[in-house]
Amino acid sequence: MFAQVRTFNDSQQHAGSIQGWQQVYDQLGRGCLNSELRQLSGDRFQIFQEVLDKRVVQHGRSPKGRLCAAMSLGSPPVVQGQQVSAQSVVLLRDAEEFVLHAPQGTHFFSLNVDAVRFAKLAAFELSAEQLRRLTSVSALSVDEALLLRIRQRIHPLFRHFLEHAHAISPASEKMLEDEMLGAFLDLFSHAGDEVRGRRGNFAVSAYLVRRSQELIIASGDTPLSILDLCEQLRVSRRTLQNSFQAVTDMRPVEYLRNLRLNAVRRQLIATSASEKNVGEIAVTMGFFHLSHFATHYRELFGESPSETRRASS
Repeated sequence: MFAQVRTFNDSQQHAGSIQGWQQVYDQLGRGCLNSELRQLSGDRFQIFQEVLDKRVVQHGRSPKGRLCAAMSLGSPPVVQGQQVSAQSVVLLRDAEEFVLHAPQGTHFFSLNVDAVRFAKLAAFELSAEQLRRLTSVSALSVDEALLLRIRQRIHPLFRHFLEHAHAISPASEKMLEDEMLGAFLDLFSHAGDEVRGRRGNFAVSAYLVRRSQELIIASGDTPLSILDLCEQLRVSRRTLQNSFQAVTDMRPVEYLRNLRLNAVRRQLIATSASEKNVGEIAVTMGFFHLSHFATHYRELFGESPSETRRASS
């Protein structure tokens, strides 16, 4: 069993430390990030709890062969283009792609279990409608009392196993896995489909933000402008502006600039100063006014580019 408690001041180092997840975290909130990750992984399950004190956008794929559920203990996020409430459980399945806009103060408690084993158990216990939710919905609306009971069942075990992972027997690991499977069965037995407020307009806004991010990632080291995105998405600047404001609470120019700043930071951390200097990396990401770049970098990450720890030569 793998157990770990760590703190970070870099969003991508945090993201890359969560076992089994292929993902990128881009920091959008200004200032030096402070985050904490607690994780516990067995052969067929995983529990992790993460706290981030800055706004972050997360995108990637969930673990293959797993059914994943996440509960927000802080400010509710936007997941897969949907606004989810504090009484919601977000679902991801079997290497599913995801985009999650995590506001400042995000506090997630996440569980995942072996999807095949859970499906076998669910077939005996869940109704046809409940089984439909298992494969089709991205969020469940759950009674607050049920969520509290589940956390009260899992949290003490999670803390105990984190502290005593070196001495956990196979039987104890199996007991924790069964407890988690039972919690998943309770969720699907008692939950309803998530009610989506302002579904139509918000869904369109979330789609435009998601497609913008996909286009930016696909463009590699060729930065896209707001007009480039408007042209490819066939929308007006006002529509794009309103969409980003609704989903990310940021103007598109600031959001896109922050994504490029995160890309610079990842390159700085991955390369030594002898390979590439700060200016060379900044220019490849479209920052041609280096003094402006340095100012924006310091505002976002709470340190200057020259202070970011580089890889060893």
